[in-house]
Amino acid sequence: MLGKVLKVTGLVALGALEVILSVSDEDDGDSDQLDMLDDGMGNIIADGEHMSRSEAEDAQALGQLYDTFY
Repeated sequence: MLGKVLKVTGLVALGALEVILSVSDEDDGDSDQLDMLDDGMGNIIADGEHMSRSEAEDAQALGQLYDTFY
């Protein structure tokens, strides 16, 4: 009985890990916008504001970088 529970728990954990890893690979289209706004030193310049890449990714996730200019 304990063996079956451990086997099922292991399969569920592997399935969850696979889903987490596959979701992070699918979102490559959004990085194109940030790559175009990159200053070459790891910072992003969007709408006249300078921000780090992580700040820009957060702003993009919130929809704040929808209409940008260079």
